[in-house]
Amino acid sequence: MIWSNRNDSILSFPIFRSSKSILSFERVQFELLGKAVFGRATFIPPFKAGESLLDEARFVSIIRGNSKLFVPNNQLELSSSDSMLMKCENFVNHWLPNEGDSTSQAIIVQFYPEVLAFAYDNKLPEIFNEKRNLNPDPAAKIKTNQIIEHFNKSLQFYFDNPSYVTDELLKIKIKELIELLIISDTNGKIKAILGTLFQTNEYEFKEIIHSHLYEDLSIQDLALFAGLSLSSFKRKFNTVFGTSPNRYIKGKRLEKAQSLLQTSNLRISEIAYDCGFNDVAYFSKTFQTAYNCSPSEYRKKFVS
Repeated sequence: MIWSNRNDSILSFPIFRSSKSILSFERVQFELLGKAVFGRATFIPPFKAGESLLDEARFVSIIRGNSKLFVPNNQLELSSSDSMLMKCENFVNHWLPNEGDSTSQAIIVQFYPEVLAFAYDNKLPEIFNEKRNLNPDPAAKIKTNQIIEHFNKSLQFYFDNPSYVTDELLKIKIKELIELLIISDTNGKIKAILGTLFQTNEYEFKEIIHSHLYEDLSIQDLALFAGLSLSSFKRKFNTVFGTSPNRYIKGKRLEKAQSLLQTSNLRISEIAYDCGFNDVAYFSKTFQTAYNCSPSEYRKKFVS
């Protein structure tokens, strides 16, 4: 067992390794078989990190803060006290700013095949082999409940008192968490994920694109979901849709904006954000170029 408590960077712990400009106040982590398995990180949002979980899975519990997790075919919104289980997959995680620029804190448990085998003395329970769904949700949200809160409190004690931590204790805590996840499963999604914990899902290319047309995601993020390099993604996109990613996505977002201007009373800024534009000025300029009038002028013309 190895532990560290550092104030320089939280990049070494997996959930944060993709973001290079995070200011960390604290990171504590415990290792088994040379791999970080339990960690606590306190940091300043906002930031976005894209990551591929290869032959690994993850449990994340948000002690305080807000996060929006994007998966290839969906998204999850999480806030303080929420938790999530993430299987082997590609993810993009937005950690959102807090009121008053306060810090966020998360507890992360990383699962690896060899670590689970070690924890269970090479006698894995059947839950890891039950294929309830060959393509389960890549991540599942676990709402606040007492047993997870109690588990987190017990980990907080060990993060604050690392001298008590041994390899045997870490093995016990891993098995305890698995049992608590099963108990917390109210809809079968957790058990389905555990059954294919280290197997990636299969997605249709169009499914990935249409699931995120109006999200604040980059072309690089979509390429990550598709498991392609940026250049390969652009080539495939052009083959499937007959145009470039930027042109197609921008066109769909403007079509939605046009419809909302006609049918809703939303403010221009709200429409911009709902259609995937995170900059209102850029949205207005793009709309002006496409329709030869500003969004507000378009709305007035349609009403009159």
